[in-house]
Amino acid sequence: MSQLYNFLTDVAANPQRQAAFLYDPGAVMAMAGLTEENQSILQSGDRSQIVSAFPNELSQFGSIFREPDPDPSPDPDYFSTN
Repeated sequence: MSQLYNFLTDVAANPQRQAAFLYDPGAVMAMAGLTEENQSILQSGDRSQIVSAFPNELSQFGSIFREPDPDPSPDPDYFSTN
């Protein structure tokens, strides 16, 4: 897995790391050993740029958490006037 993906996962799961990241993101990224390139990608705030940094990891989750095809139970029609 990519270093940036591991970093983001750790920050998402660790409240202390989240607080430290909010207080001083540069220090937390440097302490985690993120490369300058990964730091600039993260600091850009551009979702597509961040996601493109770890495409292999996302494809694994997409196959696990995607909706079933076809939907086994159709959604009720809430807009019906019956």
